[in-house]
Amino acid sequence: MRLRLRTEDLEWREIDNDIVILDGRDATYLTLNGSGAVLWRLLATDATRQELVDALLGTYEVDHLTAAADTDAFLATLSEQGFLAP
Repeated sequence: MRLRLRTEDLEWREIDNDIVILDGRDATYLTLNGSGAVLWRLLATDATRQELVDALLGTYEVDHLTAAADTDAFLATLSEQGFLAP
């Protein structure tokens, strides 16, 4: 299953290595750095959960269980915030 960010009322820019996000639904700003920024960039172009896990494994010195747990936690947070496309 491919995962992606919603496109309506969601703007983001990369500044230095951070991702700055404006949620137009409630005019809130968020900033992501580190692993969150890595995962966000992939979700902007559609990605599978495994591609996200692999990105963390390739970027950081973590084991598969940690990368998978971090990915799942990040996706859960994005889903709760309404950032993922249905």
